[in-house]
Amino acid sequence: MNPLLEIIHITLLSISRALFNFSFILVIWILYILIKKYKSVNIYNFDNSKTVINALVESILQGIIIGIIGSLIIAVIGLPINLTYYLIFLLPLALILSLINIRYLCFSYAASVMGVLSLIFRGQIIFGITLPNININISGLLALVGILHLMEGILIFFVGADDPIPIIAKKDGKIVLGHLMQKYWPLPIAMLVLSKGGISGSEIVQMPDWWPLLKDIPKDVITYFYGLVPFVGALGYSSITYCEEPKKRSKKTAVRLMIYSILLIILSIYSVGSLFLQIVGTILMAGIHEGMILYEQYIESKKEPIYTIPKKGVRIMGITPEGAASQMGMQIGDIITKINGINVLNTRQFRAILKNSFTFLWIEVLHINGDMETYEFKAYPDGITDLKVRLMPENPRIIYRHESVQKIGLFHIIKNKLRK
Repeated sequence: MNPLLEIIHITLLSISRALFNFSFILVIWILYILIKKYKSVNIYNFDNSKTVINALVESILQGIIIGIIGSLIIAVIGLPINLTYYLIFLLPLALILSLINIRYLCFSYAASVMGVLSLIFRGQIIFGITLPNININISGLLALVGILHLMEGILIFFVGADDPIPIIAKKDGKIVLGHLMQKYWPLPIAMLVLSKGGISGSEIVQMPDWWPLLKDIPKDVITYFYGLVPFVGALGYSSITYCEEPKKRSKKTAVRLMIYSILLIILSIYSVGSLFLQIVGTILMAGIHEGMILYEQYIESKKEPIYTIPKKGVRIMGITPEGAASQMGMQIGDIITKINGINVLNTRQFRAILKNSFTFLWIEVLHINGDMETYEFKAYPDGITDLKVRLMPENPRIIYRHESVQKIGLFHIIKNKLRK
């Protein structure tokens, strides 16, 4: 069989074993809780066609597909990691960190902590006590995290802005509309590992002479094997934006994340045999990731929000698919200023105008870029009383604090659940 086809075959077998792993079921259960919590933020009944189960199934399918792609990249270019018992603590460590903050449900933080422990605990004897020898291949760990975040960047680029939930918040004394974006994906992956002995269920495939790309073979190993081992992880994306449209924000985040992942992969290759670069990589793995999040928060604090309560007209915060507004081409953030020549002052007047059941509408709309546009809609013979839009409320009943949505941990969610 062709080596590439053989790799695909072995990769799919390995991932199929990961799907029936208890860890995969545990991750799905945790993601169900997180998605349910995310949906509960939708207090203004933003028209969202996806139920919690639909969103979970979609995330699982996306996670499996990206897991296959990531596994093939790992196997084909050869980014192995030494097989060690301590690797099983990577996922539990990520889950423990998520108790503090949801955004820590990320392998960049867990792997960075694991890398630091590996650098500290090397089997030394201190005061007669033998410390454990964690002995994790940090170069391989950098490569693994780099690949995982490359996959995460791809997911965020294409689906990160799907299903954003509008939230009303107060910023600099103004009531503003923002968008909360949260995505979680279970990740079954076939991890390429280096072993002193044969790996159960593995097959022999003849690879090119340059393979593997990451060459870090322990000196005490004479006979070694590379194999694909099923591994379960989780990817997550969380962001709140007031000063940018959700799609623009998610794509910018995705590009930065992919650059970060490529940097980690390059660093992993050059860090082989270099303790200095391994230490640098371990610090940058979590440091740059956290820096990207803090940078987005800084941008939010400096830029003006784009969705505020207009002095004249009503602002659209949600559009029902296939509704009149959707058919006309209106967008979230648009301000409806006139209906059939009548000035729209507020939401109450907006509804009063539509109660006339006009059979023909011409609606003047102000876009967020400052352009005016007039839309027309025919509703013969019954007329139309509802454009199927959700409007930004002038007097919102609940105003979120940015911190209350962003800085939340899994422990906080579970504690509130137990109280109920």
